[in-house]
Amino acid sequence: MKNRRWLVLITAVGLATFSAAGVWWWNSSQPAPIPEHLQRMGGDFTLQSADGPVALADFRGKVVLIYFGYANCPDACPLTMSNWARAFKLLPADELSRVRGLLVSVDPERDTPQMLKEYATFFHPNIIGVTGSVAALREVAALYRSDFVIEKEQGQAEYDVAHMSFVYVIDPQGKVRDLLAHESRPAEIVESIGKALKVKS
Repeated sequence: MKNRRWLVLITAVGLATFSAAGVWWWNSSQPAPIPEHLQRMGGDFTLQSADGPVALADFRGKVVLIYFGYANCPDACPLTMSNWARAFKLLPADELSRVRGLLVSVDPERDTPQMLKEYATFFHPNIIGVTGSVAALREVAALYRSDFVIEKEQGQAEYDVAHMSFVYVIDPQGKVRDLLAHESRPAEIVESIGKALKVKS
């Protein structure tokens, strides 16, 4: 429980800081330089899906939404996926073809690649579920200044995973272009995607 409170506090403080620093970008109709705080996070990685390895670099030329979560998450994760699906349905077909969502599961023991595929595509076919070893996931999370804590005791079958709840908006060049709260509404997601799509690959 102490770990969960720590993650919630860090998430709240981080979101307030990132949001304040990014207000000017939201008011611009043209792609602007990436804010300094976003330049310090992100990077390529490769994790496993049911259909084989998936690398962020595979999606150059597209906008990618990244979220660290897990399928058994009781609230934040399904809300995030649902809002992504609703946002994707608002996009014109030509824009939708250039957008993907990556659910990075930080619960690899329970979230097999096949199960993640079923979970992710339940929300929308443009959402892909990926995972890896705990060590690999910690490396990827560190790239994005994220973190997670698997709250499991030995032999425990049911457990929670405390995780930070940001949505990273990756532009066609593979850079973190925006940072959204997990509960961001579809219209906000669409606006952020639209701005990121203006960045040339």
